[in-house]
Amino acid sequence: MFDKRPNTFLKFFFKVPLFMHKLGFGGWERLIGAQWMRIITIGRKTGKPREAMVDVMDYDQAADTYYIEAAYGSRADWFKNIKANPIFEAQVGRRKFKACAEELNGKDTGEMLVQFFRRKPVYTRSVMAMVGMKFKDEDELREIGKDLTLLAVKPEKDFPSINREAR
Repeated sequence: MFDKRPNTFLKFFFKVPLFMHKLGFGGWERLIGAQWMRIITIGRKTGKPREAMVDVMDYDQAADTYYIEAAYGSRADWFKNIKANPIFEAQVGRRKFKACAEELNGKDTGEMLVQFFRRKPVYTRSVMAMVGMKFKDEDELREIGKDLTLLAVKPEKDFPSINREAR
């Protein structure tokens, strides 16, 4: 979706939530109308743990599924790490769990982005502008959303098809 990777300032800016979390201030994002998921993946090249904070677009309590987005799509390092090592650690608020993820199709991502915008218009516009994306209306946002990478994240136990012996 995005033509380039984040610049040095944005990389630092995206790390601030991790620093805040490590200082014991996890959950502060609710003050700005957001919910984040801390993920710890295994580096596909280094084999070392790698941390990232990602936006939770929605949570389906009945299905115990979180929907997160990869702002830089399939080029995001954490996304590549999940592709290489599908079981990762996730934390939302105080809840920690082993997780797996599935990509959503384009139609679902567009609609989910519109629903997120309806719930959090200021936050959505701010985040989108930060990465160089602007939109006029929900139809345009829906089209933009079709190109985003959204993932359905569930506890590992809900993914029986994952080869556990490969871990």
